Amino acid sequence: MTAASRSKGRKGQREAFELLKALDWMPAELNGGTVVEDFIATDRHGRAWSVEVKNTIAITTTHRKQAQAQAKARRLPWMLMSHIEGTRSWLVQRCGMRPAIWHEAHDEPAEYVQ
Repeated sequence: MTAASRSKGRKGQREAFELLKALDWMPAELNGGTVVEDFIATDRHGRAWSVEVKNTIAITTTHRKQAQAQAKARRLPWMLMSHIEGTRSWLVQRCGMRPAIWHEAHDEPAEYVQ
């Protein structure tokens, strides 16, 4: 993996982390990689999620399989946040839920769209 690729990945992780905070989730920093999730986040109901973030052009089933495997090892439900290229929006896939689009906002609170 190149330095530019790692930098792009870290940028995506920071943006996803901040989006979750804006939505009243409590994300916790971890050292992400291919073996473990990027971070754990607790939702508004107190449920912890294993979160994998992808800041790439393509949204693939391989990414979902990676998120699922990492979450299984952690014994948590999985969550995959994929940035939608050219937008301030994310495709959010979660265990047991329909995929949804969540939006970043600068001048107003972030929002869920389901």
